[in-house]
Amino acid sequence: MEFIRQIFKESGQLWFEGLDNYDKFARFYADLYRIELFKDGLDVILTKVKNKKLKFEVRIVTNWDTNVGCYLTEQNKVFNRFLGKFNTQISQKIIIRQLLHNVIAHEMAHALEFSSGLNLNEDFRRAIGFDMKDRKPNLVTLQAEIKRLMVDALKSYPKHQFISELFARYFELLSVSRDICGKGDFDAGHVTDFFINTTNYVKQIFNSQIKTQIDPEIAKFTLELATKIKNEQPQIKFSDKVDSFHKRGGVATNQKWSKNVKSNFTLPQNLQKYQQLEDDNK
Repeated sequence: MEFIRQIFKESGQLWFEGLDNYDKFARFYADLYRIELFKDGLDVILTKVKNKKLKFEVRIVTNWDTNVGCYLTEQNKVFNRFLGKFNTQISQKIIIRQLLHNVIAHEMAHALEFSSGLNLNEDFRRAIGFDMKDRKPNLVTLQAEIKRLMVDALKSYPKHQFISELFARYFELLSVSRDICGKGDFDAGHVTDFFINTTNYVKQIFNSQIKTQIDPEIAKFTLELATKIKNEQPQIKFSDKVDSFHKRGGVATNQKWSKNVKSNFTLPQNLQKYQQLEDDNK
């Protein structure tokens, strides 16, 4: 955990609107290494933070906030004196308004999608379509969470955002498993077994694509971290739910610990069926 804390601290790419809490942020980030499928993505994010290409901001929750996290990109023109021309630089930012595992995982997925350069409307669309069309998991608790996260929550999203949100919510689904919080309603294995095509896509295509962006030093260290943390019992401290940097002058702001995670996308109008997505892309 100290290695992760040090990367964020020394790079200056983690900013708190309230009280600084590097230890808690690093611990939550490290917890995500319990999911083997996440390792390459987490390593890419750490590499970008180390190289000052991606910044995290942990902001105070206000009563009118509806989004608990978002991922943003910004293009800047920078003049290169050596080449005598302007180059385009893209800065990336993840804003966290509730420091929870699922918020980090969700927004991490959006950042990785952008960094991968892959078109999710190709292989990923087919993979998740095969997994979800006319199928339900046998485990009732997982069935309910899939419905909440990947069906009900997307009912008002427009078609062009649908696949991107499903990708992020697959990451989020894994992050609310027992593997992370210790007392969830299902294991990560239940998720990967049901989403077999989606899981294979992430393993074989997506992770293979982003691996080239990983700092070898980070990859080596986090391999040891992932092994160590898997042997420890996951736990959520009481202070994780009630405390935090979300304070000003020692007074905590009022907030609701919502389960909803919304990205930087605006809320849309209707849900498209998987078959329609397939038909439109033939």
